[in-house]
Amino acid sequence: MPEKSEKEIFILKLFKASGIACFIAAAAFTVIGIMLRFDSVYSHYSQYLVALEQLEQKVAALQTKWLIIIVIFLLYLLRALSAIYPFTIVFIISAMVFSPVESFLINTLGMALTFAIRYYTGIEMGEGYWNKVLRRHPTIHSIVEANGRGNPIVLLALRVVPFCPLNTVSHLYGTFEFPFWQYMLISTAAVMPRLISYSFIGKNVYDPLSSSFIIPLIVLLAFTGCALFFARTVILVTLHMSRRSRRNAAAKAAKAEASEEPLPPAN
Repeated sequence: MPEKSEKEIFILKLFKASGIACFIAAAAFTVIGIMLRFDSVYSHYSQYLVALEQLEQKVAALQTKWLIIIVIFLLYLLRALSAIYPFTIVFIISAMVFSPVESFLINTLGMALTFAIRYYTGIEMGEGYWNKVLRRHPTIHSIVEANGRGNPIVLLALRVVPFCPLNTVSHLYGTFEFPFWQYMLISTAAVMPRLISYSFIGKNVYDPLSSSFIIPLIVLLAFTGCALFFARTVILVTLHMSRRSRRNAAAKAAKAEASEEPLPPAN
């Protein structure tokens, strides 16, 4: 079996290290949650809650919720066209203003809008652009490409990993002309666990060291760690299958070449 390239080893190590870091962070927040049970620790923290409670009351008194919804969707539209701020900011803003259920629905629709826009942008740009890019990065090409149409399992793996660029992945699968509804179903379903966690995190952002804030954060970190190891496994399997496919194709070509009978000598 051919050895992994340096880039493949780097990608696999990155996913592994990031997954371990998420589990460590989840454990650290668990310790913080336990420490807050001690009155001596909580008494110092409670001094900062007064200002946060005043902010929460002002947000709850807002009467322009529909205007805020329009602004949130405009933020999603702008984020679909550029990368000037992270999606996490929009998640938190929505969760700060609306209930967890309302925030989850708004963010789900916003992400679906983003996925659709970038998908069709990829179709408009065409496959030629990304073929040029992927030819310079054969490792990435081996991971995402499947018979020229995009690998659905890799799409799922990339969507559940938070730091994978959502717009770039959407654009790429658009250029592959991957089936739209399958793309939308996989993409939206993959980000739902993250949106659920952010809905509760944002709702309790006014008390950032409460169990209502820390527990969803721990769940999000643990889920992210599992997602990173899942994505790493998918990449390993995909690279292995890609190598085996290339070896089989080379073996068939060699066999066909060997089976060709030599032409009879000219008289």
